[in-house]
Amino acid sequence: MLKKMSFFIGCYILVLPLLAHGFDCNKPDFGARIEVLNKDGYFVKYMEKAGISYYNYTGPCRMDIHEKYNPSISFAFIDNQLYARIMNIPEREGSIEDIRKNMEKDVSKQIGTSPHEIKQDGDWWIYQWRNEKDKLKFKVKINRKTKVGKGAFYYEPLRAKLANLNQADDPVSLRH
Repeated sequence: MLKKMSFFIGCYILVLPLLAHGFDCNKPDFGARIEVLNKDGYFVKYMEKAGISYYNYTGPCRMDIHEKYNPSISFAFIDNQLYARIMNIPEREGSIEDIRKNMEKDVSKQIGTSPHEIKQDGDWWIYQWRNEKDKLKFKVKINRKTKVGKGAFYYEPLRAKLANLNQADDPVSLRH
């Protein structure tokens, strides 16, 4: 009896990671194919434009940003490969200086590096981070008047496939 129980516990321990493995919206597997990521059927396509397919993820997704805000999150695919995670963040409470300071600290911690570029363009503060090792970039825009935010976390090698893309159609330009 003890051997059977040990066997079942051992199997459970070995199988548990396989059962728990699924799409992680915090650390998306950029470059992965939609067929692999969508085994559970949680990705729902809502638009295709200029060679980019857009999906909402309807499965479980809890990110640190959900502690403070209710962002709208979608995912973009190029040639059926995950290209970008796009976020729209509604108006926030607090001063623009506090919002910028907290955002810079939180994103830098997540990415593992300080922003390589910070600039102002009209009413928008624009931040960009690079993760050279994984060829990932992260861009955030915050409107200093409305305190609305937009962000895109994207895989640079796939962006190269869109060399002739109009900037207005590129989701990482954050013009949408």
